[in-house]
Amino acid sequence: MLQLPGLAPACPGEYRTVPERALPAPPCRFMKPPASSANLNIMDCVAVQPEVTVPIGRTGRIPALDSLRGFLLVWMTLTHLPTRVSAYSNQALGYVSAAEGFILLAAVLTGRIQRHATQKYGPRIALRKLLQRGFRVYAYHLGLLAVAFGICAAVAVYLHREPLQYLLDFFIARPKIALAAAPVLLYNPPLLDILPMYVVFILLTPLILRASARRGWAPVLFVSATIWLLAQFDVRAWIYSGVARWGFPIPLNELGAFDLFGWQFLWIGGLALGEARFPASWPKWIVGLCGVVAATLFICRHTAFADVTGPALFDVLVNKWRLSILRLVNAAALGVLLLRFGSPLADSRLGRNFGVLGRASLEVFSAHVLLCFLFLGLEPGPDVRFAPWQDAIIVTSALGVLWLVARRAADRRVSRAPAPVLHASGVH
Repeated sequence: MLQLPGLAPACPGEYRTVPERALPAPPCRFMKPPASSANLNIMDCVAVQPEVTVPIGRTGRIPALDSLRGFLLVWMTLTHLPTRVSAYSNQALGYVSAAEGFILLAAVLTGRIQRHATQKYGPRIALRKLLQRGFRVYAYHLGLLAVAFGICAAVAVYLHREPLQYLLDFFIARPKIALAAAPVLLYNPPLLDILPMYVVFILLTPLILRASARRGWAPVLFVSATIWLLAQFDVRAWIYSGVARWGFPIPLNELGAFDLFGWQFLWIGGLALGEARFPASWPKWIVGLCGVVAATLFICRHTAFADVTGPALFDVLVNKWRLSILRLVNAAALGVLLLRFGSPLADSRLGRNFGVLGRASLEVFSAHVLLCFLFLGLEPGPDVRFAPWQDAIIVTSALGVLWLVARRAADRRVSRAPAPVLHASGVH
């Protein structure tokens, strides 16, 4: 909530065909052309003349969701880059971050795609396509690990770059254990813990969808909510303490910052939303209530809410890693507002540019991680502090690289797309 966390392939393209001219019935017999060649005009019963098919504005995707995903990737990049901008972009909209939106949106898209694939191809092929997507995300994660453990670790050790040493301290201290644990998703350094969570959720998705098909979503969501509630009491630490007694060598904080027992509720809720039918128009009282909730939490986020509640209650209410209650409420309120008012934003020029990034989300996410490693490696001291003009260069160049990566991914998709087949009848 990272496709962090990988992330769905484009559906088959749609084309607007040129209407056929009214022609008299030919004196010869022709094979009936398939629907894909309905734009072919018969020329004197001798040959056929293709007319150009014009791609329409979408390819089976929802442009608003692509734009939202692109926005989340930019938001995540600005938050992770070691610049002054991160202080303003981090949780700028309230007690919600780009990670929540990333995982939730990936779950919604996965639910929609699986429903469509099951109806079109059957459950077996739909499962195979889902596992292929999971393997693709996992392959990108392995590539990022290779860069981190190879180039970044060498820079950290031999050039004494403390920010990189902090990110890879367990690998540097115990490289053999780290090399064995990272590919099986047990060791997840900072910045490299969203894609593993995404992979785990993809692997669990077939079981979740099968249970929902047999029992309905209500019991599935109830079980998920119960597990989420246990996460608020730090059930992961309880389980870890039991496993650690048997000599488990990886520290709890190196398993990944995100508590999967809490974040699974966001994924399963997203899968349910992916199969749901949203109303054409939301009741005004629901939209108004969500607006009030979002505004209230926005004010709390940017004022002294932590001083009012105290640190203990504040952690219970807004802990990011366990996905506390106010974060769910905040995400739900913003989600309804986006459904109600997001279409004009997605149709704007800026929204379309975000959509380019969103359609290449896995490539863009991976590029943003590499850029963060790069800029962290430029600073030898423990605190990464650049001059304001350097911050401007870092942000501008990073966004430019992400745009180029997205455009390159779009060009590859176009080059790999099969050309339309023209069916021609024989000569009379």
